[in-house]
Amino acid sequence: MRNQFWAVAAGGGLAIALLGFTLDRMAANFDAVSLKREQEVVQNGLASRIDEVGRQVVPQVVWDDAVVNLDNRLDKSWARDNIGIYLHVTSGFQFSWVLNADDQPVYGMIDGRDAELAEFAGLSDSVAQIVRQVRDAEALRREVAAETLVEPQSAIVASTTDMVGADLTILSATLVQPDFGSAIVQGRRAPIVITGRLMDAAFVDSFSRRYMLEDAHLHEGDARGEPGQAHAGIVGPSNEIVSTLDWSPQQPGDALLRTFMPLTLALLAGMLALALLAYRKARAGAQAVVASEQRALHMAHHDALTGLGNRHAMDQALAQAATALLTGGPRYALHCIDLDNFKEINDLAGHAVGDELLRVAARRLTKIAGGRAHCFRLDGDEFAVLQPVTADEEAEALADSICRVLAKRFALTVGRFTLTASIGVGVMDTADATATEVLRKADLALFSAKRDGRAKYAVYDSAMDELLRRRRGLQDALRRDLQAGALTMVYQPQVDQDRNLIGVEALVRWTSEEFGKISPAIFVPLAEESGMIEALGAFTLKRAFEDSRRWPDLKVAVNVSALQLRDPGFTDRVLLLATEAGVRPSGIELELTEGVLVERGQGASSRLDALRDAGFSIAIDDFGTGYSSLSYLSRFPIGKIKIDRSFVIDMGRSKSADALVSSIVQLGRSLNMRVIAEGVETPEQWLRLAAAGCREFQGYLASRPVSAEDIDRLYAGETIGAAGQDPDYAPSWKRSAA
Repeated sequence: MRNQFWAVAAGGGLAIALLGFTLDRMAANFDAVSLKREQEVVQNGLASRIDEVGRQVVPQVVWDDAVVNLDNRLDKSWARDNIGIYLHVTSGFQFSWVLNADDQPVYGMIDGRDAELAEFAGLSDSVAQIVRQVRDAEALRREVAAETLVEPQSAIVASTTDMVGADLTILSATLVQPDFGSAIVQGRRAPIVITGRLMDAAFVDSFSRRYMLEDAHLHEGDARGEPGQAHAGIVGPSNEIVSTLDWSPQQPGDALLRTFMPLTLALLAGMLALALLAYRKARAGAQAVVASEQRALHMAHHDALTGLGNRHAMDQALAQAATALLTGGPRYALHCIDLDNFKEINDLAGHAVGDELLRVAARRLTKIAGGRAHCFRLDGDEFAVLQPVTADEEAEALADSICRVLAKRFALTVGRFTLTASIGVGVMDTADATATEVLRKADLALFSAKRDGRAKYAVYDSAMDELLRRRRGLQDALRRDLQAGALTMVYQPQVDQDRNLIGVEALVRWTSEEFGKISPAIFVPLAEESGMIEALGAFTLKRAFEDSRRWPDLKVAVNVSALQLRDPGFTDRVLLLATEAGVRPSGIELELTEGVLVERGQGASSRLDALRDAGFSIAIDDFGTGYSSLSYLSRFPIGKIKIDRSFVIDMGRSKSADALVSSIVQLGRSLNMRVIAEGVETPEQWLRLAAAGCREFQGYLASRPVSAEDIDRLYAGETIGAAGQDPDYAPSWKRSAA
């Protein structure tokens, strides 16, 4: 039976292998023919597209006005408006130049700015050939044209491609000539307009959609020998390949192979399966027992999602490393890794996407760790790497590499995501060679990395213990001062376009007797982490409510954290505080960050609806920096949008910032929401915001946060002098403005 079994198995396997090889060769031949045809079509299409780009210039150059203003006389203002700016804005040309009869530049524009004529020198070699082609065509036309020709003549255009600096550019040369003959070229030769348009990602994307190319991209130099890709060469002025357009080719043969291979081989596979059935049954019981034992052992030491070792496996590895170190073995560094913004991605995209991201992250860690280091997944988005080291610098190098690798974009099945990682590194020493101590060091270093802004690594040192003690001291001091009501409130004025005081934002401040002034950026997260945010929020609301009674005609804005809103009893507590303070809810505005509204379920929505129904106003703080979505703007009872100061700061320096601010203002108006800009510090920012349609402002230009007594003075019609304030924009109070 054994001899017959192997004879059948060998014969069936050989038949399947031969048939598979034959089908594979046939599919390969089909794919080769298809690839050649596809490359020819794309090569011709690319040439047509390059010529099409050059023809986009014709309407502005084959024009009587162009003859008058570029040949009969040189009107640089006309050239700037109708050649430079027009082609740059409407057709996306990076640069344009006007050459005279001697082929010398007389005007140029680069990236929307007037260029110095000397800048043309770097372009002259690249365009020399197409200029010569245009001049040859011009000379030939003059030889054969009739003297009384009045009919319009076809445009003379020559195009090529070349590397201009580091950019692959479509270069075109177009002869200036009349369209209807009302203007006549008076020079010995007509001017020529040189244009350049980048073959950038947008160009490639548009071209690939037109020709239905997959994964199309440009490759500098001649990459036609690169396997696995289809290629179309892009020829430069000297007929050399300066770049190639690469894409993933269609593979009809491969598709055919996948379709018919299973059907063709089904009979042989069935016959072979029958031959092997007896053997499989004989060993099935034994294999099941072995597999069960292996699975149980694997599951006890490995994470089911990623396949990495689990916490139990890490504990064992740490114990073994400590034992080895005490007996003369190598030192080890433990890297505790936390994915910074994984929770947001998991909440927004779903757990399936989160699981896929974790698997990809695990593969990246395994690859960068190599064969010596061991990788573990501890829980959720927490990983660990145990690395043998001979010097501390090796641990820092690996931590830096992990940060960079995990910061690279993740291409998942539903899209691309970006996250960062914080890493804490603890190095095992003979003085404290225990698993508990090295894990404590790594956790403390991880806390330090996250506290310092995340997306970085930190290596444990003894100063971290002191920082931990200070942090615990701050927690105790904050708890005492909250219980004693020792924190203070300041208020930053909010003004309209006429500098009228229309409201204030309530801000809490803390000066500790033991530690001095503490920034809100420190004590607010500290309160959240230590469970004091509810007490801090209640203190802020109570003081703001009480102070608001001093200014009955002003709107008082108070910040609300995500942890406060998550509490089901938050609405009742706010209403109770308002009742006890004797304030009208219509005079209070609750400010929330965008992240507050990302949580799932109807809890946040129902609580905000209840507050809105009670009379409170709801505003979104730092709009545009979080997970901005039209869905939550329509789902939640939002009445006001605050433009984040990061956009305000970039206005005038970034076109995208101006565009974003204008879009936010228009969005707010279309949804009948008020819009206020925060962080306004200069008159230029004020004027740009006003031009964009913003009518409410907050920032140092008008006033820093000041005491309630200073707001009393403003409310009484007085003026106050705050540091950094511009007197021309200082807030004023008029009863009529309320």
